[in-house]
Amino acid sequence: MLQDRVTQLWVKLFGKRIDITQTPWIEGVIGDRKIIDKSYIDRLAGQYDVIINQAGSGLIEDINRLDFTASERGRLHPQIIDFYTYTSDYDFEVWCEWKGVFKPFGTLLGWLFSKRLQQLNIPTNTISFSKGLESEIIKLQKEEQTVWTIWYRKVKETGQTLFSGIYTHAYLPSKDKELFKVVFPLPNGNATVLLNQEVKEDGSLLLQSNGKQFGDVGFYFYVTNHKGKHWVKFVRALHESLHMYVDADGKLQTDHYFSFYTIPFLKLHYKMQRREK
Repeated sequence: MLQDRVTQLWVKLFGKRIDITQTPWIEGVIGDRKIIDKSYIDRLAGQYDVIINQAGSGLIEDINRLDFTASERGRLHPQIIDFYTYTSDYDFEVWCEWKGVFKPFGTLLGWLFSKRLQQLNIPTNTISFSKGLESEIIKLQKEEQTVWTIWYRKVKETGQTLFSGIYTHAYLPSKDKELFKVVFPLPNGNATVLLNQEVKEDGSLLLQSNGKQFGDVGFYFYVTNHKGKHWVKFVRALHESLHMYVDADGKLQTDHYFSFYTIPFLKLHYKMQRREK
């Protein structure tokens, strides 16, 4: 498709050629060459044992794999730890707000990737979210060890895939610690987001991808020619921030912001509720 070729050419021309063995933190699952949806999951399923939405499945099997300091780990709210380690046991409500002047960007994003690839598919019509999200945690394992954890979310109202991200962690040399890493497979490559974690004084968790240069946390487009050549474009203008907290009523919530440089253009708000046993 034309959109794919243009995007991949942009990465090759304005990004940088890399040796993937020297930058393992950028490596991730590569999407199929056509529509994404669940097709890349089916392809990977041939290589791994697949476990779908098993009770008690989490985005992170051990929160201690992330490099929190002792004081951060001590004050991180137990409900936040529970969410990340038992994600499949939660239901979600979600609200979406595009900032007026940036709403056309959502239409452009849809034209480039979202509706065709069923990826990064954020509705410009907020009514679509009125029935909430369907959420699946998919574990791909070898010898009973998890290799990839996929969080597959779609909008109940439309059935469209909102995100199909692979959630993992990676050691980033510039931060000298293990960080959150999310990979969104795209044709011949992926979009990768590296997020720095910070535990606030109130026990809430702040994740940010606000780096300024290649090698920092942030948003990366990765492309390969499948013949040993790899290119990466660090998208300095795009920042992401997630603030997960427990409100005064004891409810777990998240404010999820996307910004163009320092200007917010999209806010997603999630309310997460653990299902009754």
